[in-house]
Amino acid sequence: MIALNNAQRDAVLKGDGPALVLAGAGSGKTRVIVERIAHLVAEKGVDARNILALTFTNKAAQEMSHRVAARLGVERFGGWLGTFHSFGLYVLRRDIDKLGRPKQFTIFDDADQLSLMKKLIKDLGAQAASLSPRDVLSWISNYKQDIATPDMAPSAQPGENAKRVLWTRYHEALQRASAVDFDDLLVLTARLFEEHADARQKYAERYHYVLIDEYQDTNRAQYLLARHISSVHHNIFVVGDEDQSIYSWRGANIRNILDFEKDFPNASAFRLEQNYRSTEPILKAANAVVKNNTARLGKTLWTAKEGGDPVRFYDAPDAEGEARFVVDDIVEKKLSPAQVAVLFRTNGQVRLVEEAMRRKGLAYVVVGGVRFYGRKEIKDVLCYLRLLVNPADDVSLRRVLNVPARGIGATTQDLLEQYAIARKQSLMEVLRETEMDQSIAPRARQSISDFVHLIDDLALEAKTEPTATVVDHLLERTKYREYVQQADEKDYRTRLEMVDEFRAACAQFDVKGGGGLLAFLQELSLVSDVDSWDTSLPAVTLMTCHSAKGLEFDHVYLLGLEEGLLPHASALESEDNIEEERRLCYVAMTRARVSLTLCAAKARVVFGDGIAPRETSRFVAEIPRDQLKFVGGDPGRKASAGQAPVAIVPTGGIKLGTRVWHAQFGKGTVMYTSGSGAKLRARIRFESGRSRDFMVAAAPLKVLDGDKKK
Repeated sequence: MIALNNAQRDAVLKGDGPALVLAGAGSGKTRVIVERIAHLVAEKGVDARNILALTFTNKAAQEMSHRVAARLGVERFGGWLGTFHSFGLYVLRRDIDKLGRPKQFTIFDDADQLSLMKKLIKDLGAQAASLSPRDVLSWISNYKQDIATPDMAPSAQPGENAKRVLWTRYHEALQRASAVDFDDLLVLTARLFEEHADARQKYAERYHYVLIDEYQDTNRAQYLLARHISSVHHNIFVVGDEDQSIYSWRGANIRNILDFEKDFPNASAFRLEQNYRSTEPILKAANAVVKNNTARLGKTLWTAKEGGDPVRFYDAPDAEGEARFVVDDIVEKKLSPAQVAVLFRTNGQVRLVEEAMRRKGLAYVVVGGVRFYGRKEIKDVLCYLRLLVNPADDVSLRRVLNVPARGIGATTQDLLEQYAIARKQSLMEVLRETEMDQSIAPRARQSISDFVHLIDDLALEAKTEPTATVVDHLLERTKYREYVQQADEKDYRTRLEMVDEFRAACAQFDVKGGGGLLAFLQELSLVSDVDSWDTSLPAVTLMTCHSAKGLEFDHVYLLGLEEGLLPHASALESEDNIEEERRLCYVAMTRARVSLTLCAAKARVVFGDGIAPRETSRFVAEIPRDQLKFVGGDPGRKASAGQAPVAIVPTGGIKLGTRVWHAQFGKGTVMYTSGSGAKLRARIRFESGRSRDFMVAAAPLKVLDGDKKK
């Protein structure tokens, strides 16, 4: 057995029966699982074929399999080591016929599901016309993972009845096609074990030892699988950290790990608290934050390595200043870019950091997304804007002529290109001459005419109006937001967030004095032209806090520690959601090995419209002042410690019947309110038919004047 500390050794050598290993960040959890398997095979003589080890990603499974094989000195580990989904597939290929389904089934991927749901929504007609296929699939998935059926879903809200109908039709269509989706690999396996004791018994007797990694991320279906498979021998060994449970939005249930000792009587519990990653100051600060959660079993990380740089806090004057500080600090300290990570809560925060990196000549890589100005939606809007100042820009025109779709198909576009070549004109000049061209279909001619008028109107406006106003009118007249929402891509919410962040960049340019659309585009081109890094060079990593889980870096900068960002505005209405945001902050902090710098801004463009004052995150207030080193900014500025952020809408302006606009859901009407001041809540019915409750002080709401946004 390789060197283990006392807690690790106790867990590895544990006898039969259920066991819970609470493994804090950087405490060597993978080592414990590998050594536990090696101990069972090499020391206890367990046949590898009687071992089942489950994890969440193929990458994690492959790494663990290689390490186990190397530890046992064999070419390939003979046990079953893989993801929950691959195990579900293994079982269903052999026994799904017990559920009345054929063994030769197809697995529908994301594109297959989306295509099917689009057809079902279309077939359902007006009842489902306002529903997004992606939203419906996500709604179904959330309930399925909880082992729910259509009759268990709510029906009181507008649109919910249609979703229930679509859920039923969706699964009927899957069955007709002899197909399953990704969730079914878990759900149908759990159902098989629930309804067919013989199948449950067969697999439970085969696997004498069950080991599960990242147990805090399991959903209801995975929990049931774990119970059923361990129902004969009761040898279930789970490793996880309730303080790193940050995926409730995709079905994970923290109660699975919190209630383990209730669910599995006589379970042994082990706490891995020695951290091998971070310095003492980083661990003290992280512990100070997460200990404020109530949904935890309790542990305190410590390290044998004494000393280390104190955790720093920088309170920037604004979001641009925050980005500049981070980049300047990396350069001044001569940090190795490959060992630096800049973390943030939302993808929209990356733009300012990217721009600051470019100006300073720092190489960087955005993990989990493309560069801000390289995103499709940003390129689309930029091409429209370029046409306003340069109608002869054929490259930009080609990109947006039929985006969003306006009935100008590929055949018509080819014909226009031929005209332009023959006449030696720009495409825009050709478009202006097509009104009476009988060779082009009437519908296409009308669409071309509408497009030309759009560009002309906005070009005239751009000569006098602020850039942000021009962008607002462009998005409104092209219905670009609706186009993004109805697009096939699964990340349309992120894409809308990017559009709002671009609009925020325009607003910031206007506030600084601007100079009009042409000046904005020129400044942007100067920044973007530097974007030609040598990919062989080390680069700073830019990523969200969620994406950073499982990774580590020497130096971490955590940005946007403000109420409404971290914790996120969407979490402020629920204490459970606040606790998950606190865990997310803890995860981000414990990615750091050597240095950790926390940042916030006194002011930031909020929801793409106007600079608003910001409250420092309550999580900063939870760190004792003597454990923080203040660098620049205002060390006396009060952190919120749980107060609501500055209201986007004056709470007194919200009452029954008020017409409002929400950044995500659009226009709506206040149906009723409760509470007052910072605790004012409002129920809003949107024009899409859906209704939602909001904490007014935290929601991205604007009061409408009549039916027009202020």
